[in-house]
Amino acid sequence: MPPATTVGVFRSDRKRPAVDNWLDHWIRRPIVTAASRTVLPFQPPRRRRLHQDVAEQLRDAILDGRFAPGDRLPPERELAEEFQVNRTSVREAIKVLEGLGLVSVRQGDGATVQPLIDASFDVLPAMIFRGGRVDLAMLGELNEVIGPLLLEMGRLAIERCRPHDLDELRRLRAIFADASREHEERARALHDVLVVLSDMTGNRVWQMLARRTHAFLQAQPLREARGRMRRDPGRLAPAMDAALAALEHGRKKDALAALEQIIRTVGDTTVAAPRGRKNDDRSNA
Repeated sequence: MPPATTVGVFRSDRKRPAVDNWLDHWIRRPIVTAASRTVLPFQPPRRRRLHQDVAEQLRDAILDGRFAPGDRLPPERELAEEFQVNRTSVREAIKVLEGLGLVSVRQGDGATVQPLIDASFDVLPAMIFRGGRVDLAMLGELNEVIGPLLLEMGRLAIERCRPHDLDELRRLRAIFADASREHEERARALHDVLVVLSDMTGNRVWQMLARRTHAFLQAQPLREARGRMRRDPGRLAPAMDAALAALEHGRKKDALAALEQIIRTVGDTTVAAPRGRKNDDRSNA
């Protein structure tokens, strides 16, 4: 049975050192006796729903590798002292982590960290963006999955395209290409294209998958990542125009080629780091 991973207690009578990152504090603090053992200096939660803030900080600690698979989280009492909340908030936070598949909880044995590959898909946005950093390697892995799926869905949508579908695609194209609009509004219009394509297929599985992907792309960490990276959705307008023109004239092969260009453009502009390079914030690129 692996030992419980400790996080040192933040005591009210001890001044917290000024550090830029709580992980630095973990690295710098000396090891002391068990009676006054150190813990990761988490921050007191600021939100009205305290357990959510506690859960997010613990989630990020797991994603950053501070708690490895097989490690046990510190006892509720220690976490409550560290976060300066009651044990009920800590207990609720651990339930959130359990629901995400990040920990397993056994009565009398505490919460044990699980391998990330067993976690819920809902963890993925935070794996891509957390702590003000965009993990471009993780973004690349996401693109490896979404790209082929989008291509297959688009292929079927092109085969089953109807005239009124083009009207809706043109409307969305006008929004995401409009530089005078808010960036997130333009990004959402681009994501709406996924839903329209799925409806064009008439396939309920594609429709369900597209709507789940659309909701995933609206997750707060991904919204923050887009705000950092500031990729212009209008860069896809030329390829979209080519696809629309091809569909209007019944040139399905040309429309598919334009769709492939859209997918390549998305991949080329979001995956700018080699595999294995993590937490690379290119927000100023």
